[in-house]
Amino acid sequence: MRHYSHVVIVGAGASGMLCGGILAEAGMPVTILEKNSVPGKKLAATGNGRCNYTNLRMDTGCYYGDTEWLRKLLAVYPPEKIIHQFQKIGVYHRERDGYVYPYTNQASTVTDALLHYCKCGMAEIVTDCKVSAVRAVNGQTGYVVSTAQGEIRCRDLVLAAGGSASSELGGSGIGYKLARSLGHTIHRTYPALTGLVCGGNWWKRVAGTRVQGRFSLRINGKDISGECGEIQIVKDGVSGIPVFQLCREAAAALDRGQLVEGIIDFVPPMEKEELCQWLSSYGVSGLVQKKWVPVLQGFPESWRTLKEFIFPVHKTFGMERAQVTMGGVPTEEVSVDTMESKAAGHVYLIGELLDIDGKCGGYNLHFAWSSAMAAAEAIQQGWKGDNNAADISV
Repeated sequence: MRHYSHVVIVGAGASGMLCGGILAEAGMPVTILEKNSVPGKKLAATGNGRCNYTNLRMDTGCYYGDTEWLRKLLAVYPPEKIIHQFQKIGVYHRERDGYVYPYTNQASTVTDALLHYCKCGMAEIVTDCKVSAVRAVNGQTGYVVSTAQGEIRCRDLVLAAGGSASSELGGSGIGYKLARSLGHTIHRTYPALTGLVCGGNWWKRVAGTRVQGRFSLRINGKDISGECGEIQIVKDGVSGIPVFQLCREAAAALDRGQLVEGIIDFVPPMEKEELCQWLSSYGVSGLVQKKWVPVLQGFPESWRTLKEFIFPVHKTFGMERAQVTMGGVPTEEVSVDTMESKAAGHVYLIGELLDIDGKCGGYNLHFAWSSAMAAAEAIQQGWKGDNNAADISV
């Protein structure tokens, strides 16, 4: 590992590799530090290995957090710009209902392209390299990064370490520790895009079934807007995209000690009258999978049970099974134009580390790419405009 690099990026995930590749292409010395044995481990598993990397239906309504702050970033980096950037490095795309995937339908196409992009420039990727601390260089411009493989100095520091989600794929929360040491605050974090552990003695009996219905939440008696789609039933609760979209609401409410209930509507297209006529003629058969028939027949008022199958929610599947993290560094502490920290100069925070999270559909990766591009362009401009950017090495 180098003793000095103009730019050090902590994290060789989605945002870190793209930022590193852009800077390396511009001829800047870049070192990317990755605690895993391979870069892009989480990215390679994204979208069940297919990597939905942006969405043509881009809107701030698909995100949580400071959407006014985010609106400015999305205006500069729309989906078309992301698609063009990846096509430039060898990722051709396909699109389905606005969802954009690599043409190969393999996430490895994206990770391999990013790795090649970094290595073709001056980027050094150091794996098995855990970062433990960062500190400013006394009396000079720059930072010292302490790692398991020694110290490295840099002028510009990019924190792209991600959140706490998916610990098996590298999520550790170290980015929050580093950001806090540089003067940032951290909004409380919760699991997002994961399933829910629920009460009820029927889950094991119906595990493995899939319900094409509507999932919604009720918090302290108040209904929260629901999501339609395929609800996956597991041995201890519910999963699937409709559940993923709402689990952040459940996580925060449970943390506040509120009563959280899940509701499944098995037949969203049917109103009460039509449903009652069907039930009087055929019963629940033909409306639900066979495993559900004896469960639902055990409840009174079959029509109401089909429209509002209510159960208590105890907890989420946890950070280890979450796809992204809700919470993190407040966006007001970061310049939206450059991703530069307002607490520490020449420090840039990108990707999941920030308190922005999106729904399923390529939105979280789009934010990773756009924040990475903003930071890379700002660092390049600073490098070109500073005649004294050469060396602070020992």
